[in-house]
Amino acid sequence: MMRLRAGGIAGVLVALVLCAAPAPALARSGASFDFLFNMDRVSDDNQYFLNVAVSNYGYDRVVLEPVLPRLRYIEADLPVVLFLADECGRPPEYIVDLRARGLSWAVIFNRVDVPYDRLFVGIRNDPGPPYGNAWGHWRRDRRGVRLSDSDISGLVQVQIGARAARMRPYEMARAPGQGRPVAYVVAEERGRPYHGGKKHDESHRGGDRAKEHGHHHDHGDD
Repeated sequence: MMRLRAGGIAGVLVALVLCAAPAPALARSGASFDFLFNMDRVSDDNQYFLNVAVSNYGYDRVVLEPVLPRLRYIEADLPVVLFLADECGRPPEYIVDLRARGLSWAVIFNRVDVPYDRLFVGIRNDPGPPYGNAWGHWRRDRRGVRLSDSDISGLVQVQIGARAARMRPYEMARAPGQGRPVAYVVAEERGRPYHGGKKHDESHRGGDRAKEHGHHHDHGDD
C-alpha cells in the first residue's frame, strides 16, 4: 500500500513538473512581432535591423506574420528567409517550411538553387574573422564548399546590412571582427531613429570611433 501511495505521489510530482515546464512552440506562437512592422515598437539595434530588413524586402505583414512562430530563432533565421525568398523568387512560407523540417541552410540553399556566390557579392578579398575562413573555403571550392548555419546567417546579415547602411559588403564583413556587430553598424549609420535609440548602450562604441568605411551604394564592388 505504501508503495502504491509513493508511486502515486511520484506521478503527481512528475505531472506538476511537466505542467510547469515551458512550451517553446506555444511561447513562440504567442510572441509579439510588432517591432518588425512598426518602428514605434522597436527598442534596440537587433529589432531595428530586422525591422529594416522586412521593410526593405517589402513583404506585407499579412503574408509574413503567420509563418514567424514556426521559426526557432527569429534574429538568426528571419534574415535568411527573406534573403532566400527574394533570391529564388519563392514566398517566405516556402523557405520557412523547409527550415521547419529541420533542414540546414546549406541544404536549403541547394534545394532552392541559390549559389553561395550570392553571399559573397562585393567581398573579393579575405575579410578576416569571423568570415575569413568561410570566404577562403568558398574561394577554393565554390561548388563543393558547405558552409555552416552560423556562417550563412552571418553572411546574409552582412549583405542585408551593407545595402541598408549603403556600405561596401567587404567593409561590413570586417566590422564584426572589429567589435561592431552588423545590427549595430546599421543602426549607427542610419541614426537610430527608433524610440530610445539615442540612449543606446555606449559599450559597443569603445574608444576608437574612427570609421574605416565610406558611404557607398552596394553594386558588388569593393
